[in-house]
Amino acid sequence: MKTFLPFVAVALLGLGACGTQSPAENAADSLEDAAEQSTPEAAGILENAADAAREGNDPAVVDEALNAAANAQTPPPPEVQRNGQ
Repeated sequence: MKTFLPFVAVALLGLGACGTQSPAENAADSLEDAAEQSTPEAAGILENAADAAREGNDPAVVDEALNAAANAQTPPPPEVQRNGQ
């Protein structure tokens, strides 16, 4: 999944340059598309970021959402057993 998120970032940049929608609307649409292809944890983060983008909040919300979604999809490290514990 980590390879998917950089693709989304490139897609967001590409979509921002085309169409008649505002850059915020393009970013929100791309975030929603990414949410549909993500784990439930990451999808919630991306959908919230799409809403924030449409409301005109800070443009950094896209980068923050992509980072948070990547972290949500990363499995926790395995537990290490020491000395038979």
